[in-house]
Formats: sequence, structure tokens, C-alpha cells
Amino acid sequence: MERKCGKCKTEEGTIWATDGARCEDCFCVVTMHSVKVILSRNRLAMFKSRICVSSNPPSTSSAALASILDECLKPGPKRKASRMSFEVIVLHVQLPTELFGSGEKGKESMEALAKLYGFEFQDVQLKESVVTSLKSIRDLDDRIDLVQGAVRSSLIEKTKAMNCSTLLVCANATNLAVDVIAKTVKGRGGAIPDEVSPAMEYGSVRIGRPFMELSARHVTRYARLRRVEKYAVSTEFFSSPDSSLSQIAENFVLQLQEMQPSTSTTVLRTAAKLRKNEAALLCPACASRDVLIGREADRSGKSQGSEDMHPLCEVCSDKDMNTSSENVVEVAQAFCRATVKEFAPDAEEQE
Repeated sequence: MERKCGKCKTEEGTIWATDGARCEDCFCVVTMHSVKVILSRNRLAMFKSRICVSSNPPSTSSAALASILDECLKPGPKRKASRMSFEVIVLHVQLPTELFGSGEKGKESMEALAKLYGFEFQDVQLKESVVTSLKSIRDLDDRIDLVQGAVRSSLIEKTKAMNCSTLLVCANATNLAVDVIAKTVKGRGGAIPDEVSPAMEYGSVRIGRPFMELSARHVTRYARLRRVEKYAVSTEFFSSPDSSLSQIAENFVLQLQEMQPSTSTTVLRTAAKLRKNEAALLCPACASRDVLIGREADRSGKSQGSEDMHPLCEVCSDKDMNTSSENVVEVAQAFCRATVKEFAPDAEEQE
């Protein structure tokens, strides 16, 4: 019996998704719509803006993201022009092969992909001191974490240099679910609330994850339908399949997805319920006004000239904070008073 597509009701449903059968055209349309919703809701693709896109690692997700962004810029079947208009800049950090990179092959592949869609391509180089430090680390898990941190820092610096405020990464739901489990095992669960959000801020750069609601299998299907999977380059340089905690966590998630296809999204939705400390603390400058520290809090109250994540109240943030020794001492004393007052036991607890 022929199964019809659950969206158009006319074509044969050849692809089975979590919400039913889809034909190839409807599957690609649904995928693009999911990405456009995340871009619009989180204000990641403003009209006539410049967007930097990370192509690290040069995987199938990177190729699929470039293809979807190109589709977003094309006019629809009933419109003469697209409703979205932005400039795409593809960034690629070239890593040595011994640091789990793809070397020159990954750079050439991503450059050819950017040229295919008419996107600007920028090569980002790591500092020699960073590469030397990374090569000296022997522990595999530590090296993976530091490589990811070095790549992210380099991409953020390049995004700022290109006068862009948005950086899109190609991490899908499966990748993020693996990161959640791996960081929990490594004792870094405090970073989970930010890592599972569709958009997060690093100073003046906003990092977006358009694929956070799509699994790796879903993204791979889209890449094959658009015939861009040939631009993906393998970055596996592990000595054995189970040589790192991240690889063990990935195998665990993939095995669970065989029994429960919604494993990745379930892990992310559960992790998204975690919140940082949202208790009202006193301002560290004046010790008289409350400041809400939480995931949705406004972080505009930062000291000028820095990106310190200790927010001030609105009154103190509007003032010009000088860096003289007297002000430093006053702020330190106020912070100590606020901390002691916040954690002082109540009268009932003392009894």
C-alpha cells in the first residue's frame, strides 16, 4: 500500500520523520522552516545584516547549514523576492591533523562549498602558542575540550573583526545531547543551561544553533537530498572507537536513538529546564539594590571596558565607574557586605 505524504497529501511519502511520512520536497521545506523559525525568534538573521557561519568541523551539518541559508535567501514560489536578506560569511579554522582536524582538505572542501553558493570565505588561523600548547597535552579528553574552546575563541574574535554580531554553528540535536551527557560526566554541568539554548551571548557576539531541534540523521538526509554531503570531510582521528568520553557518550546516545528516535530532543528539553541561581543578590557596587542573576537576566550592567559577568544594578551601571584604587576598595568592601548579608542565617535558623 502506497503511503502518501502527510503534508502535501499527493506525493508518495518516502522519508519517515518523527511527525509522519514526507516526500522529498516537503521534507526539505519542513527542514528549512524549522531553521527559519529559530533564526527569526532569536533575532539571529536581521534584515540586511552580516552573519558569520562556522564550518568547523567540516561535516555534513556544515554543508547542510550552508545549503539551507542559500534556500532562505531565494524567493519563494509565490514571491518575487525572499523575505530574508542577509550576507553570509563562512569561517573555517584550520587545525593540524594531530589535533583532530581535517587539515588542508577540510579548508578546500568548505571553500568550494562557499563558492558554490556565492558566500564569502574567510580562513582563520590559530596562534602558534595555542597550537604548541595543545600539542603538549596528552590526555585525549582535555585536548578535545581545549581544541573546541580554542576554535570557538578564534571564531568569536574573527566575527568581531568582520563587524558581525551573529555567529551560527552547525551543532545538531544529537551533538548537543552528547555534549550534555559528556559534560555531566566530566563535572561541567554548570555550562549546560547555556549550551542547550538556541542562542547565547559571548560579549558582543550572539551564537546561534539553527539545528538544535533536528537530529543528526535528519540533517544527513537533507544534505543527501541536496547533494552536498560530498563536501563533508571526516575528522575522526581517534586511536579506537571508545578512546574518549565524548565518543562513548555519542555511542550511548546513538544506541538509545535506535530504540527511541526522540532521545536527543528529550535530553535537550530536560536539560533546558535547568536554571542557574535566580536568587536576588545585592548590587556589588552599592549593596542596596537587588540584581537578578539568572538565565534570562539582563546582563547589560557590566563594568565598562570589560565583560565581567557580575552585573550591577541599573543605577550603578549608568554611572561612569572609574578604576581608581579608592573605587576598587569601595566596590570590594560593598561586595563583601552584600555577600555576608545574603548568606547570613536568619533568627529562626540561629535558634
